[in-house]
Amino acid sequence: MKREERALLFTVFAAALLLDLCWRSYFFNFDGVACAIAVELPDFRHLVHGNHLAYGMLAWAFDRAWRLLGYRGETLWTLQVLDALLGAAGAAVFASILKRSGRGAREAALAAAALAVSQAWWFWSLEAQVYMLGALFTALAAREALAENPRPVVVGVWAAGAALGHVGHVMAVPALLWILPRRRGAAKAFLTTYSGVLIAAYLAAGVCAVRPQNFNDVRLWLLGSAALNVARSFSWHAAAPLDALAAWSRMTLRVFCDFDAASGALKAAGVLLALLPLAAAARAARRGDRAARFWLIWLAGYAALYLTWEPFTVVYRVSDLLGLWALATMGLEALPPATRVAALAAWVAVAAPYNWVTQIRPNADPAGNADYVSALRAAEGTPEDAWIVVIGRDQVYVPYFARRRPLNLRYLPDEAALDARLDVLAALGQNVYVTERALDESGRRGEFVRYGLEPRAAGLFRVRRAASPKATAGKN
Repeated sequence: MKREERALLFTVFAAALLLDLCWRSYFFNFDGVACAIAVELPDFRHLVHGNHLAYGMLAWAFDRAWRLLGYRGETLWTLQVLDALLGAAGAAVFASILKRSGRGAREAALAAAALAVSQAWWFWSLEAQVYMLGALFTALAAREALAENPRPVVVGVWAAGAALGHVGHVMAVPALLWILPRRRGAAKAFLTTYSGVLIAAYLAAGVCAVRPQNFNDVRLWLLGSAALNVARSFSWHAAAPLDALAAWSRMTLRVFCDFDAASGALKAAGVLLALLPLAAAARAARRGDRAARFWLIWLAGYAALYLTWEPFTVVYRVSDLLGLWALATMGLEALPPATRVAALAAWVAVAAPYNWVTQIRPNADPAGNADYVSALRAAEGTPEDAWIVVIGRDQVYVPYFARRRPLNLRYLPDEAALDARLDVLAALGQNVYVTERALDESGRRGEFVRYGLEPRAAGLFRVRRAASPKATAGKN
């Protein structure tokens, strides 16, 4: 690696990391909080999730390193710092890709800045979540594959690292295979390395952490998110074809600027900001040179999966930004170098404050996360050994932020099951509470009223029969 490229990598990484560490996200997505819980336990069986094997173990190791240095704070913060590092590193690798393709240092740095302030990349670099790990490794795989003399074994290692970050990154394989030299053995070396790393990692995780007792245990582990229902049966998270296409198309814009959070002129500005890089990318796609075809195959591979699996989930589209911005920079090549630099600088100068106003700043306000506030209030208004009824994000918020035991309505599907569980806890002398938000969001307020609710703090009720003699008489 040349000195100029090393300087570029360091500059982009440092700038992106500084940007990410300026604000803390209080959005606290479900998976990130769940991972923090598993890290604290530590629960290695759940850390090696079948759909994203490596992130949990990396998170545990990273958090452990902080503890050895004297850190005593919450794990969720260390995981957020980890994702900031991963996001910054991914932006730096992207700048390196552009530099190696012939772009000047300023143009490569500004294109990487455009990636770093794009809504999906920026937001998920602030959140504890598995996807930035895979995005970094896909960028590394793409950089090696696009090299003048790519090393198939190295491409295989990076691509396997991406799939261990999240299994969805297997969809980058067609593009990586296509771009590799046609010389004898290149594809074989890539696939052998790729499959070998994955098989070795899954075998190690299975033997050392999961330790399945039977085939069903293996099935559930590997299915992961596709078997999250109560019955633990296979379930593909699809949408109707037209709805899926509409959601996927809309998300292709929202990864740049999330205009859904705005209205009026601000919303229109967000749509325009998203359309500009897409227009440049479309121009490069029409030109259709070798690098452009690689990125188009890249995008098509991911689209084949995410048109059918949760097309409305933005985090799955993070890696699309690598391909879209690579194509966008190609689409600007007809312009003079100074004009290209000015265009990228202008986009960053407008998109960064736009995304900060519509996404980053609102989610950096703890009061903006009603579930988080509710969990903290529940902790203040209940004894330490209390049970709290949970639904949605409360399933992880209550045990993590409130440090209380969750009574999960997911496993109490009807009134009879709920009453039976409440009676068992009452017989054991356990205190059960429910928040106003849980009553509203579950739609089961009537069941709790019939059992018995005793108002406590604002928005908090104790659940017990004695609080409602009429309900008790009815049950008898």
